[in-house]
Parts: sequence; structure tokens; C-alpha cells
Amino acid sequence: MGWKQLHWLEIAELVVLGMAVIAIVLALSTPRGLLPVALLAMALSLNVANRFRAQYLSRKRLFKEIDKLHQQLNAQIQQLPSPPSTSKDSPTSPPLRDTLVSVEQALNNVVAYLNTHVLAERVEQLEKAYRQLTKELRYLSEHANEPNREPLLVEPAVTVDAEKPPTQLPSVASTISVSPVPAIPLWENAYQLNEHADAVASLAISPDGQWLASASWDRTLRLWELATGTLKTTVTAHSQGVLALVFASGGEQLATGSFDQTIKLWKRKIDEQNHWRLERLETLTAHTGSVQTLVLSGDPFLLVSGSYDQTVKQWKLPKGELQCSSYDSSGTIYAIAVCSTAKAIASAGGDGRVTLWELGTGNPIGFLAGNVSSVESLAISTDGQTLAAGCVDGSIKLWQLDPTRFQAGRPLQPIRTLNAHNGQVRALIFSHDTQTLVSGGADGYIKLWHPTRREAIAALTLSEPAEPRLSAIMSLTLSPDGQYLVAGSADGTIKIWHRGE
Repeated sequence: MGWKQLHWLEIAELVVLGMAVIAIVLALSTPRGLLPVALLAMALSLNVANRFRAQYLSRKRLFKEIDKLHQQLNAQIQQLPSPPSTSKDSPTSPPLRDTLVSVEQALNNVVAYLNTHVLAERVEQLEKAYRQLTKELRYLSEHANEPNREPLLVEPAVTVDAEKPPTQLPSVASTISVSPVPAIPLWENAYQLNEHADAVASLAISPDGQWLASASWDRTLRLWELATGTLKTTVTAHSQGVLALVFASGGEQLATGSFDQTIKLWKRKIDEQNHWRLERLETLTAHTGSVQTLVLSGDPFLLVSGSYDQTVKQWKLPKGELQCSSYDSSGTIYAIAVCSTAKAIASAGGDGRVTLWELGTGNPIGFLAGNVSSVESLAISTDGQTLAAGCVDGSIKLWQLDPTRFQAGRPLQPIRTLNAHNGQVRALIFSHDTQTLVSGGADGYIKLWHPTRREAIAALTLSEPAEPRLSAIMSLTLSPDGQYLVAGSADGTIKIWHRGE
């Protein structure tokens, strides 16, 4: 590299370093040693400035290349011919332009992720996502004049090393058969509750289906009679907003998690005058960040918590002894789900990666690939075969938890992606018969999904859909018999629907 290619800061650094060396040599024969020390300090300062400048220029070049690539892809999309018109009576695939827009939106998600998470360990995953998008775009370009052609569906192959046995997970039953034409459920509005003063972050129904518990950012925990909506008792549960709630011990015990970094265990009691109250039993303080989510495992009987401190902790009930703790280096944990049949815990959060842990020990099993968007909610079907993740970009990704294909170092890819909501998917829950997935989004809609359909089979809102802005859905729960669906919103409203005939 010649002198003309050096920046003035680099030249100054070399000059000062040279002067410092000369000054040190001269200082050996003179009592004055302040000058070489000062020059050396200046040289080190210039060295630091040069390093920051080099990093800045490197990031600038990277973002410039990303923008250039984005512009080239946009130009290719604009050059594609419009699909010929078709008759309204003839069945057709979705318009090509809509498909292209969805591809572009997916690319935007990749670019946005790069702009905010320039992490070396995620480059390989992002490159795979980009290659997939490029392949879809090339396919659409080649078949632009074939509107009735089936869209490209790519399921990444998962290779199996014959010499290395897969990670052992319990075998599960085969996928249950479902009707190709799902019956659309009829949900009738039962009643609405407006007692909470802030967002209803979590909801739970007791195992016997009689009681509804609600937890809110207003710091309160409330207990209701599910059939009538009668408020039985209220307690200020935490010093800050309550984020998570779950029933335990057959419905006699409850656990809450909060912004205040604690988990509290509560006992439901009735006095002689038939007055209800919630008595605090224990306060668990092992977390160092807000407790974002709580889930109960029936076998073994454990309370599982996920926190902003990047840990998944397992607690032995009824006393709440800490059994094990797992640290997720990928980032904050916003959602967890437990599958007792597979002895597995799934956790996910800001990094977008879904990690699997062994129930009871906390040992890592592996992770699920194919997602770069932050995860807000998780759900596992009761048969343990399907995991759903609700993302901040409004999509729901589905993985099949196949123990014969999953092994350490070779993560599973999604089997399906649903474009579910306009905004974050804040809540997910599977029905107990695994035939329905219910999602709640920041757009204010509750949508019901069937395993054989890519479009929602039904949609509900807490208020009239014609209103200019619907309140975001924050939490969902289903009664064990599937007869009641309950949703909590950002404005503090709780709405209950009863399943019609």
C-alpha cells in the first residue's frame, strides 16, 4: 500500500509512533521523560481512532452492497409481465403480483435483520434464506405467463448421517387423520369483562374448566367464574406489571411472573363466609430479568419459566424449588412451550431461533432453523408432533417435531409458513384435539387455522371490525373441553366466546 492510499489519520499515527520511538531513544540520555510518554499516548489515541474508522467504513460498504442488491431485485420484479386475466368462475392460483410482493416482503425482513444484527454466527442462516428467495423469484420469472401453475413449494431436505444415531426423543403417534374440508366453528359472544386498567398479558383456565384467571400490566391478578363472568377475588400480585400466569396443583395453586423479576405462587382459599381470596405462598427470585412466560408440565410436574435474562428455569412444585436452569446465548426469551410426551421444552425470543431443551434436566437438544424474525409466542400440539411460532412480522411458522429426522447439528426446517396477521403474533394456542390453531395478533384479530388450510377458516375481534383501530390481542386461552375461548386485549378488555352447535 502506497502513501497516497493511506488516510491522514493513518499517516499521523505512523509519524507520531516514529517520533515516540526517537524520543524514547533520546530520553535514555536525558532526565526528561515526559515527551516520549505524551507522544506514545497520542499514538495510541490515533490507533484507536483508526480502528473505529475502519469498522465504520466496513459497515458502510456492507450496507451499500445490500441496498444495491435490493434495488436490482426490485428492478427485476418491475420488469416481470403482468399475468393474463382469468374468468371469475374458473379456479386460479393467487395472483402472481401478490406472490412477488410476499417474496419482496420476505427479502425486506432479511435486509432489516442484517441492518440490526450483523452477527457472524448468523451469516450462514441468512445466506440460506437469501438463496431460497432468489430461487423463488427465478421460478416466478420463468413462469410469469402461467397463472394457473401451482406455486413453488420448497421443503429443504434434511440429510441423515447413517453412521451417527439421531438424538433420542420419545416416539410419538402418527399424525391424526383430518377431514379435507374443515367445519367452520361457530363462536357466540358470551360476555365481556372490563375490570382491568391495563393490558391483559396472560389468561388461564383451571383444569376443571370452572375458573378463569387473568393477569395484567396493572399489577393485579383476578379470578373469575368462567360460566358467568363473576369476579371472585382480586389481588395486587406484584410491584410491577404481571406478564405471565398459569394454574397448578389441579387449579388450587397459581403462579405469576412479572416485570419485577419474580415468580409468585398463590393458593386459592375460601373462608367461612364464602369469601374468596388468594394467599401468597412463595416468592421465587432466581431470575435477573423480567419473567416473560410461564408454562406447566404435567409429567414431570414442573413449572417452567422464560425470562429476559436469557434463561429457561424449571421449578419443582408445590414449593418452587429450582431444579435446573438453561442459558440461551441467542438472546432474550419471550415465549416457551412444553411437550410432556416428547419430554421437551421449546424457547424462543428476540433472536428468532427456536431452541429445544430436555424437560427435567435442561440439557440442550437442538434448535429449529428457517426463521430470522423475532418470536413472540409458541405452541405445541397436544400430540407433540407440531410446533408453531408466532413472529413479529405477522407470520406463523410450523415445524414437524419428527424424532427420526431431528439430530444434533442438523436442525429442522419449517413445513409451512402462514401469513397470519398485520403485526406481531402475540398469542398462539392449539385446541386439545390438535385440529385447530388459534392465533391473536397486534392487528386486533383472532384467527382460527386448520392443518389442511393455508388460509384462516374463521376470524374474531373484541370489537366491531368496522372500527378504525382494533385493540391488539395480548393473550388467549381455551377451556379444556374446547367450549370457551377467551381473549385479553391491550386496552384491558377480556372477551369470552362460547362454542355454538
